[in-house]
Amino acid sequence: MSKDNIFIKKLKKQFLSVNDSIESYFSEIKPLFLKIKKNKFDPSNKAFLVLGFFLILILTYFSVPAFYDKNIIKSKIESHFFQNFNAELEFEEKINFNLFPKPHFVSKRLNILSDKNEIAKIKNAKIYISNNNFFLFNDVKIGNIIFDKSEFNLTNKDINIFKKFLFTDPSKNILKIKKSKIFYKSLDGDVLFICKILDGKFFYNFQNLENILLSKNEIFNLPFTLEIKNNYFEDRISTKLISKKLRINVENELNYKDKIKKGLVKFSLKNNDISIDYKFDQKSLNFESVRKNFFNGNIDLKPFYASSNINYENANLKNLLNNDSILVELIQSEIFFNENLNGNINLKINKITNLDQLNRLFLKIGFAEGNIDLSDSSIMWRDDLKIEFKDTLLNLNNNEIDIIGKLDFNFKNIENLYSFFQVKKEFRKKIQKVSIDFVYNLNKKEFTFDNPQIDNYSNQDLQSLINNFNKKETRSFNKITFKKFINNFFNAYAG
Repeated sequence: MSKDNIFIKKLKKQFLSVNDSIESYFSEIKPLFLKIKKNKFDPSNKAFLVLGFFLILILTYFSVPAFYDKNIIKSKIESHFFQNFNAELEFEEKINFNLFPKPHFVSKRLNILSDKNEIAKIKNAKIYISNNNFFLFNDVKIGNIIFDKSEFNLTNKDINIFKKFLFTDPSKNILKIKKSKIFYKSLDGDVLFICKILDGKFFYNFQNLENILLSKNEIFNLPFTLEIKNNYFEDRISTKLISKKLRINVENELNYKDKIKKGLVKFSLKNNDISIDYKFDQKSLNFESVRKNFFNGNIDLKPFYASSNINYENANLKNLLNNDSILVELIQSEIFFNENLNGNINLKINKITNLDQLNRLFLKIGFAEGNIDLSDSSIMWRDDLKIEFKDTLLNLNNNEIDIIGKLDFNFKNIENLYSFFQVKKEFRKKIQKVSIDFVYNLNKKEFTFDNPQIDNYSNQDLQSLINNFNKKETRSFNKITFKKFINNFFNAYAG
């Protein structure tokens, strides 16, 4: 085949690309021509002809990029992306030129690489261009970039890709990421969580001298918005996270100038504000509430292990355990059942405002291998009875939360309990300890019991009482039904 034929074929292909763009444009403005025709506008009018001539001339001018060498355009895009976002692009397919709504190139498949490793697959990409003179190829400038339907596969060492986006040099260009997902993985390749990016963009604010990320996201079926601003002239990052479903607002200010970074984070939970000072380095993170003696803790980063101590003078457990409470919604989101989450929280509440006689709650919460362990937690009834949780786990099944375990009732002075619940004197036996297995459904507020023991001995009459209780349609308690249950329990034991 002659060189002339090859050239003609190539020119024909480029012409068809321009022709398709022009046809697309005229399809969009077809209603305008129909309106002109309906109004009996004379097409032989000189003004109409001049307008049409200039319109075609303008369209032809803006279609000039369709004739550019696509390989050189690819190189320009790759160079621009690396210079502005500190990451590499790799095209798997050819790029095409589209004229509308404004001149841009499109690619159906490309990858993002960091240190030569592929960390993202982009299904659809749009790269906008600008030029003071489209006839001068060397003056072509890469503008805004849009990634649509992307999949980011990131580990802890790859997450810096988004950090790089926030530390780029000032630019008028915008990077948008839409309808995409982040698969955050362990170093072994296990997916820890998936975060959806519904609509996000990186850009530079020249007025405030800040790199900014604005993003609408979703994680564990919980939608949230995220705003991050980096002012590297002041070595300061500010972050704002809002989740309307959880009714949480989080604001963070971090100064990263020194080796040990310091910051302040503010949480707003249902109009309750909490402020936390923290500092961290490469090995650990330490934090403490601004309110003195409220809580403190630390997180070891290598290997990961979190621990925290929280102290309340008084709290309302009813509000904490309601079906619409933040704690219940967080448990139902399964965020605490992550197999890679390891740590413990020690929660102490001195006074419980909504439960008579109960006080000094110590809740020991352990996270390990996807389980939530409440063993060795305890609560006091006055000063006379210590109730301990043994072999107790929190379980999530069909979006319902069950606490499953064993309760030990250790009596210091059982006579005070007998008097309070008005147990008949003939049923008041000397008892040191009562044990019973239980399941408590947090959503329905219902109990199921089994295997009752008094001072480590089983009792058939007590087991029959418990079996009858478990057969009831309603197994929840109020003050009256609980008092009746206590009396029946000691009555059955006394025979």
